[in-house]
Amino acid sequence: MSIVDKAIASIPAKTEADRKKMRVNAERLLTSGTPAQKLDARKLLDALDATIKAEREKLNDRLSNMPMSARVADAFRKHPPKPGEENVIRALLDNPHATSNELSRAYGHDSQIWQMHFGNMAKAREADLWPAESFAKRDANFYCGILADFDPDGSRFTMKPEVVFGFAELGIAAKPERSKEDS
Repeated sequence: MSIVDKAIASIPAKTEADRKKMRVNAERLLTSGTPAQKLDARKLLDALDATIKAEREKLNDRLSNMPMSARVADAFRKHPPKPGEENVIRALLDNPHATSNELSRAYGHDSQIWQMHFGNMAKAREADLWPAESFAKRDANFYCGILADFDPDGSRFTMKPEVVFGFAELGIAAKPERSKEDS
């Protein structure tokens, strides 16, 4: 078995970081290697692409049969919230139907940073959730819309109800509302 065949056989067991290194090295050889190295590099890149496609199809088959709340829980178990991401989530859970400015303040910032952080968080898990819709106004994908509903009348965000249930399964929930008797 050749070195490239061994590398290809190892792809399924490799981490995402390992695969990225493999890709970077193969792309380098594709442009600067010998003719034989270029052939091996192309073979490895094709195998990486095929593996990713097959894994994505398998994941999509599994996810298509899961309720949205289970997908959220599964995606955030697979990629746990990074430091600060849980605060971004809680800002929206605790402040439904709020603007980006209001959510940023709830998140502890004066600028509209909440929307960027929330969108980046959703984008990082898009493959495990569902695709972002196109945002025609900016000719880009609207990643916040993966997890939140957006009301353009007033530019307000609310967590999708199914997403709320998914986060609750992970122990991430809105603060309980205080009753008038507690005040």
